Amino acid sequence: MVIDANLADTLIKLIAAWLLLAGIAYWAHRESLGLSKKMLIASARGLVQLLALAFVLHWIFDIQSHLAQATLIAGFCLLAGHNSASHYDGEIKTWIASSVGLACGCLLTLPWLAFTGAIDDATRTLVPLGSMIAANGMNAVSIMYERLKSGSVVGEGIKTAMIPTIDTLRVVGLVHMPGIFVGMVLAGATAFDAAVAQLTVLYMITASGFTACMVSFLLMNHLNKSHSLK
Repeated sequence: MVIDANLADTLIKLIAAWLLLAGIAYWAHRESLGLSKKMLIASARGLVQLLALAFVLHWIFDIQSHLAQATLIAGFCLLAGHNSASHYDGEIKTWIASSVGLACGCLLTLPWLAFTGAIDDATRTLVPLGSMIAANGMNAVSIMYERLKSGSVVGEGIKTAMIPTIDTLRVVGLVHMPGIFVGMVLAGATAFDAAVAQLTVLYMITASGFTACMVSFLLMNHLNKSHSLK
C-alpha cells in the first residue's frame, strides 16, 4: 500500500503535536493530578470529531435556510450545555439552564452583528461563529459552575469565568496575536481588516460569554426553586 506523500507529512505533523500532549499527560500522571486520562480521551475525541467535521463541512456550508442554520447552532448549544452541566451536578435542569444560556449568548450577538453588517449572514460565517460562541460560552459557564460548586457566590463565579476572555482583550496585539488575525493576514487581507474582524469576534465572545453565565445561573436558580416547591 502506497501512502501519499502529503498525507504522510500531515500525519507526521499531527503525531508530533500529539506527542506534546502525551508528554504533558505523563507529567500529570506522575504528579497524581487525575488529568492524564481526561487529556488522552479528550485528544482522541477531538481527533475523531474534527476529522468528521472536515468531511461534512462542505455540505454544511451549502445550507441556505436560516432555520437550518439556527438548528445547527442550537445543536452546538445543547452539546456545550451538557458538558458545562457535568461540571456542576449533571442534572437535566442544569443542562437546560446551560443550553438556554448559551443560546441566549448566540441570540444576543449573531442577529445584531448580521443586521448591522458587521458579519455576513451566510452559513459559512454564522455556523462557525455560532460554534465559537457555544465553545467559549461553555468554558465560561463551566468555570462559573466549578466556583459555585466550591462554595463561591455567583458574583465571584462569574468574575472568575470572565477572566480568560477579559485578559485576552487586554493583551491582544501586545502579547497575543489571535488566530483569525494571523489567518487573514496570511491569506492576503490587510492588517487593518484583520484587526477589525478579530476585534469583532472578541467583542462578540465577551458579550455572549457574560450573557451565557448570567442566564444560565438565573434559569438554574429558578428551576431549583420551582423544584423545591413541588
